Amino acid sequence: MDARKSKICLSLTASTLKENLRLLDSRRSFVDMVELRADFLDSTELSSLKRFPRTAGVPVILAVRRQRDGGRWGLGERERRRLLARSLAGGYDYVDLEQDLEDPDLASQVIRAGGRVIRSLHDFSAVPDRLAERCRQLPHVPGEIPKMAVMPQSTKDLPILAEAFRQLKGEEKILIGMGEHGLFSRILATKLGCFLTYCSVSGAESAAPGHLDPRTLVELYRFRKQDQETFLCAVIGNPIAHSRSPEFHNRGYQALGLNGVYIPFLVDQVQPFFLLAGLLEIRGFSVTMPHKQSVMAYLSERDKSLEAIGACNTVVRRRKGGWFGTNTDVHGFIAPLETQAPELLKAGTKATVIGAGGGARSVVCALRSRGIRPLIVNRKADKARTLAAFFDCDWAGIDTEGIARIGENAELIVQATSVGMEPEPDADPVPGYRFGGKEVVYDLVYQPLMTVFRSRAKDAGCRTVPGLDMLFAQGAAQFKIYTGVEYPREEIFHP
Repeated sequence: MDARKSKICLSLTASTLKENLRLLDSRRSFVDMVELRADFLDSTELSSLKRFPRTAGVPVILAVRRQRDGGRWGLGERERRRLLARSLAGGYDYVDLEQDLEDPDLASQVIRAGGRVIRSLHDFSAVPDRLAERCRQLPHVPGEIPKMAVMPQSTKDLPILAEAFRQLKGEEKILIGMGEHGLFSRILATKLGCFLTYCSVSGAESAAPGHLDPRTLVELYRFRKQDQETFLCAVIGNPIAHSRSPEFHNRGYQALGLNGVYIPFLVDQVQPFFLLAGLLEIRGFSVTMPHKQSVMAYLSERDKSLEAIGACNTVVRRRKGGWFGTNTDVHGFIAPLETQAPELLKAGTKATVIGAGGGARSVVCALRSRGIRPLIVNRKADKARTLAAFFDCDWAGIDTEGIARIGENAELIVQATSVGMEPEPDADPVPGYRFGGKEVVYDLVYQPLMTVFRSRAKDAGCRTVPGLDMLFAQGAAQFKIYTGVEYPREEIFHP
């Protein structure tokens, strides 16, 4: 393996050594080494720790994590040190010892047994200041690998983490941002110069917040293909775990042999993300709810379409600096209708748009460009009124009167809210509306593929358009903006 490549380390958290070996075998082709979390083992298993490295068949890290460091060990510190010491004869390649563990004899025993010490510090409350400096101070003696695992609480913590990676460039280290906010640090371990990245088997107990399955790292995020030259693109939103954009773009990169990776960022504040994007040299990023309007304040240049739409879903870095914003949602929305219901794309079509956020703005703009003056309905009626005033449309709340008006504007019904999206797939944006069967119903939600709203429409005999069709069309336009080439073909992404 290339020494510059970060290793994929599978954390094993089963209660028996036999079950841990089964977990390893289920993912063996995707990992380079394992971390045996002995603090998860049944007490009856601890006497057999010396046998594990010989049966694993890959390099092994031994870790017995204390409870205050996020572990399960509860039998006392003296017994923990004894367990570590008597297990070293098994030939562990690495042993994780905490920064505050002042036991030079134990560290020396690790070295004499042919292993290396990973000197660790875990902070589950924050991302500390002077992160790079603190990481350098972790080793007790030369040769120890410093490890810091910190917990970003919001987007504003991420530039601190990214700056630490920049300062530690070329230095051996393990630096991890835990949780969903810190996901990029796990996916980009090679690009960021980390010795390894930790992961857990999906469905098994995760060893730490934010672990991905090793199969996901390799197959979705192309972990083994990454190097220092890999370009980075992203999608931002809140929530973001549901997004299929990484699958879409990474499949395209794979098919065309492009050295790129596309990853999700949970973003609660837009301004610090722009700082992060600069530090990570992100080439471009997609914008989903609820940031399509707030990102516009940080653009140095924008497409003319943004003035009409009032929302941005695509941001790309300019070579001379600054960020350019555009919107591919209008094209993405219209394209499926042009093939599935072209007769509706004409002035006079009776249409309703459910929602008044960034996605709805793009839909209304697209319809108005075809001479259609839709009814806009929204749970918060004042937002519907504001959007309707901008585009000279009618509006209503989602109440008895509003639902009746949907029935009067129902040749095309577009669902442009996040209602029905994971993690609340059973929700319905207008449960009081009864489909007549003649409507064309277009639901922009694509996760799940079949929403409650679209399912009700289909059961009533309506033609329906899935949100995945819009995702493909607008994503293909973004793909070309980011890469300069056409998306290879629809079958690569569509299920």
